[in-house]
Amino acid sequence: MVTLAAITLMALSQGATGKTAPTIKEEVGFIRATFTSPKGTITVILPSDIAQGDTISGTYFPDAKSKDIVDLQIDLGSSHGPPPEISNSPRRIWTVPADAGPRLSLTVWTPDGVSFGTTYINVEAKRAKVSQFTIPSFLRIGAAGVLTGPFDGNAENTLVNATGVNCAVVAESPRSSVILVPSSMKLGMSTLQLTEQKMKGEAQTRMLGVQISSPKASLAHGELSSVTLKVDGLMGVAESKLPMVILENLTPTIIDLDSKVKHYLIAKPLEDGTYSKTLSITSLLGGKFAVSAVVDPGSGTKIDLRPIELNRLEL
Repeated sequence: MVTLAAITLMALSQGATGKTAPTIKEEVGFIRATFTSPKGTITVILPSDIAQGDTISGTYFPDAKSKDIVDLQIDLGSSHGPPPEISNSPRRIWTVPADAGPRLSLTVWTPDGVSFGTTYINVEAKRAKVSQFTIPSFLRIGAAGVLTGPFDGNAENTLVNATGVNCAVVAESPRSSVILVPSSMKLGMSTLQLTEQKMKGEAQTRMLGVQISSPKASLAHGELSSVTLKVDGLMGVAESKLPMVILENLTPTIIDLDSKVKHYLIAKPLEDGTYSKTLSITSLLGGKFAVSAVVDPGSGTKIDLRPIELNRLEL
């Protein structure tokens, strides 16, 4: 049995330079930009709701081959995205021009001037700020999740903690903040605490474990197989509040996934709190394939942040 992770099974065709064209994948609430070159692969995470005049934050993730590159330069248009005042931090912050759009270039450079490539991201017209913070109803363990609310766009000012476990804030706009849920999180209900500058609030969220597996990672032309989705952590969820999981075929030219590119599945659990669904695969061309699973965040819980009360030392 082979466990499938989104995109990792996708075959890449390289040219004579060893470079591939950068790819943009828009997830629920964030953008994943991937740059591949002979020096390795760099993945950049950005918010997906970038607008004119925004201050935004993002984070880059190097693969094993490029992990020793420090002070990586990431340009958003003409904004250089300087790192915060933390040694070797992968986080960057940019100011989007007030007249930017409808697209801005995104370029990754090494300190010695070698480019990993350039791609383009969409920029919207100015957008009104969100008035209230919202904590998702569901978060996937080991994956990214999105909180919405009146953030300032600087991820350095945001802290997120889930039942005592810190979640890294990897991207932010003035309307949303993207976190990574650690793989060490426990299944089931969790108290998520949000601190934005000197304000704090909390709400309950449910942590789900999601796995995708297949008997094979590569198929011959015309070969039949299957993909199985398993969701855990559903014990006690009311039927009216069951989560939806979106199973997507990321390589539709290589395989057919039960006649659809996307399957919208309501995770109705068994008595043990687990849900599973198996879909058939038919290989169209043969080769490696990729399937992803995304947990819909649900309606969420709206919260108001309150000033942090500091204990005063009585003299």
